[in-house]
Amino acid sequence: MSFALSVKEEVVKKSFAPCCQKAFLGGFTKYNMKLNISDHYFNFEVSSISNPVIRAIYTFFRHSFDAEIETIIVQSNKLKKHKTFILKIKKNTRYILEALHVYDFAHHQKIIEIPDDWEEHCQRAYIAGIFVACGSVNSPDTSNYHLEVQFSEEPSALYFKKLLSKYRFLFKITKRHDKYVCYIKKSFLVSDFLKLIDAINSVLAFEDTRISRDMTNSINRLNNIEISNQQKSTKAGIEQVMMINYLVDHNLFDELNENTKKLAYQRLANPESSLQELSDLLYDKYNLELSKSGVNHLFREIKKIYYENLK
Repeated sequence: MSFALSVKEEVVKKSFAPCCQKAFLGGFTKYNMKLNISDHYFNFEVSSISNPVIRAIYTFFRHSFDAEIETIIVQSNKLKKHKTFILKIKKNTRYILEALHVYDFAHHQKIIEIPDDWEEHCQRAYIAGIFVACGSVNSPDTSNYHLEVQFSEEPSALYFKKLLSKYRFLFKITKRHDKYVCYIKKSFLVSDFLKLIDAINSVLAFEDTRISRDMTNSINRLNNIEISNQQKSTKAGIEQVMMINYLVDHNLFDELNENTKKLAYQRLANPESSLQELSDLLYDKYNLELSKSGVNHLFREIKKIYYENLK
C-alpha cells in the first residue's frame, strides 16, 4: 500500500461529528463525483480503489441522508490489477448535492466555495475530504517531499489555495496536462498538512522516517568531510616530506631554525599525521607548545626555502 493511500484510510477511520461527516462528504463528493443527468434519470457516483475509504463514504451517506446506494465493484485489467469500488446514489440526489454545497442546480454548475460561517472543525473535515478525493503525498522514504491536490478547473485550485492560506499553507499552483495542481514541497508543511487533516499516525511515521534519513545523511556528510580532510592531510604530508628530503639532500636543512627542524623530524617520522597531531607530538617530545596555525607557519618556512633553492 502506498503512503498516500494509508493516509487516506487513516483519515476516514477517525470519528467525525455529524456536521463534519457532511463537510467531509462535501469535499470528497465535489471532487470525486461523476454526475449522470438525462431526461429519464438523475444520479451521481463516487468511487475509490480503497475498501476502507468507500465503506466510510457509504456509512457517511447512510447516516447523513439515509441515502439509497447501489454498490458496484469493477475489476481492473491493467498490470497492477485492483478493484474500483463505486457507490451510485439514486435517491434524493438533488437534495443531497445541494445540502453538501456541491452543485448549484439553478445555474447548473459546481459550487466552488463553502459557506463563510463554517466552524474550523468542519473546514478541516472538508479539506480532508478533498485530499481523500484527489490528493496525493510522496512516501517519506523518498528524498523528494511532495504533497499535491489535483483539480479539473482553475477556480477550484485558486479557492483551495485561498482556503489553506488561512492555516498558513502557501500552496503553489501549476498546470499539468488538463489538471490544475496545488502543491507544497517543504517537509514541515507536508507534516503540518497531515496534522490538519488529523492523520496523526501518518505524521508520526512521516517524521520518524524523515528524521532517520536526515540523520543518516548528516552522518554520511560528516564521514565524507572527514575522508576529504584526511586525503588533503595525507597529500600535504607527502609534499612536506618531499620538501624536507630535498633540503636534506641539498645541504639546506641547517637553514631551518631549531623549532622548524624539530617539526621536520616529526613530519619525517609521521608522514600521515595531521597538523594537530604534529602539534601534540612537538609538545610531548620537546615541550614545544605550538598551535595548528603555528605548525602551519613553520611548514611555510620550509616551503619558502624549498622554492627559493629549487633547481
